Amino acid sequence: MIKLRVNSKNTEKPLPEDGILYILFFRMEDKELVKIGVTSRDDIEIRVSEILVSIFKKYREFPYCRPKRFRKTEKVFEKERFLHKYFEKRRYTTAKKFSGSTEFFEVPLDEVVQVYEDLLEGKIGCEG
Repeated sequence: MIKLRVNSKNTEKPLPEDGILYILFFRMEDKELVKIGVTSRDDIEIRVSEILVSIFKKYREFPYCRPKRFRKTEKVFEKERFLHKYFEKRRYTTAKKFSGSTEFFEVPLDEVVQVYEDLLEGKIGCEG
């Protein structure tokens, strides 16, 4: 006889609503690329290091990387989704897969920074 037990409590921890929404500028694969991402950590240094190590493991080199914006904000995942959708047509697929490789865009850095600032200042909303 097999006994099954169903737990009615949700044991998964919800994702935090607050976090750092960041923009990183990269030079890799002979391109200038922008990575848009989030971290729930208190600072960005560890996340940037993780990304660079992940890239190194695939490419055996470290690309030029410059954090351009990294601000703590509410509803961070909603804002990240908005930015990804906003720049969707200019998404860049890297030659090799690594942690965060799906969040790259081939778009001028200044344009991404302007939309980021407008979003965080409430000039544009996640609805559109």
